Amino acid sequence: MLLQRLIPTLLLKNKRLVKGKQYRDFRDAGNPKTTARAHNHQGADELLVLDIEASRYGRAPDVDTVRALAEECFMPLCVGGGISDLSIAEACMQAGADKLCLTTTALDDPQLISRLARRLGSQAVVVGIDVGYDAHREVRLFDHRIASFIPNRHPWEWMAHAVALGAGEIRLMVVDREGTGVGYDLALYQQAKKWVNVPIILEGGAGTLLHLQAAFEAGVEGVAVGSMLVFSDANLVKIKKHMLTHRCRLRE
Repeated sequence: MLLQRLIPTLLLKNKRLVKGKQYRDFRDAGNPKTTARAHNHQGADELLVLDIEASRYGRAPDVDTVRALAEECFMPLCVGGGISDLSIAEACMQAGADKLCLTTTALDDPQLISRLARRLGSQAVVVGIDVGYDAHREVRLFDHRIASFIPNRHPWEWMAHAVALGAGEIRLMVVDREGTGVGYDLALYQQAKKWVNVPIILEGGAGTLLHLQAAFEAGVEGVAVGSMLVFSDANLVKIKKHMLTHRCRLRE
């Protein structure tokens, strides 16, 4: 049985680590290189780094920052934001990224998933699915560039299509819960699992050890953590100790 993964998420803006709530009201949260070094020492299973401005402003991710973070990481490094073509993807990989996360760029150019999977392998291609609930409690795709739902696009159908195109993993972000600390939307995760047979990284809502424990016990393959590591006294050592005590399938 595959081990589950505990994955810190770093959001970058102007070369700084930031954190917000529901993709709004971002606050400075420190130096990304120092934070990556701490996560590495504390036993992160993977690091997810997203440049939140790259896609919004149509620019490539900062390769120098990717390289600096890779120097601190002795675990897989997944990089996202602004990866809009093969040359940018290869530059990130050469700088030290192990995986690439496509979200809005995949929506704009779905065949980019296939091109990257053919060149780099499906194991290196993660597709981000940002979802939220509309006024009728229907699950909808969310585009953070316009801070709105995407009309006429079913989130699970799009997710399944992304996997068919070559995505080896899905990052499922529940925007309603991002930065709230109210717990993961495990019912939504179970919905998503009915549509794909690849690992899903679940993100949005972690606030306590019990939230993470519930996600691991529900079978979530990768549990992403952001605000909880930035704005509380939690750290990866404490989290892993708790999870292993409760027999979650984590690397020691």
